[in-house]
Amino acid sequence: MVINLSGEDEPEIFNAIKKGALLENVIVDEKRNVAYKDDSISQNTRVSYPFNHIENIKTPSVASNPKNIFFLTADAFGVLPPIFKLTTNQASYHFISGYSVKVAGTEAV
Repeated sequence: MVINLSGEDEPEIFNAIKKGALLENVIVDEKRNVAYKDDSISQNTRVSYPFNHIENIKTPSVASNPKNIFFLTADAFGVLPPIFKLTTNQASYHFISGYSVKVAGTEAV
């Protein structure tokens, strides 16, 4: 999240937001300055940036395939329990479907 992001609190992330970074759900003024404190669109503001926007990275930034993947859930509707062993197909289905969490009180009516 980039809501209330500042160069003092998160300098690496703040400085990584430059040409080539992708911002979502943010307000930008005429000079293309991001209004980090403006949550009028959403508090769910995001950024994605290339690895080379961070100075202190491990190169190459690759690893082997993981042996275990954990879905952290707090599911009020019982789709997934807090921890559950999924088959490869089940994990792929939930990941591709974009499932993360349905918390009571956060859904739109």
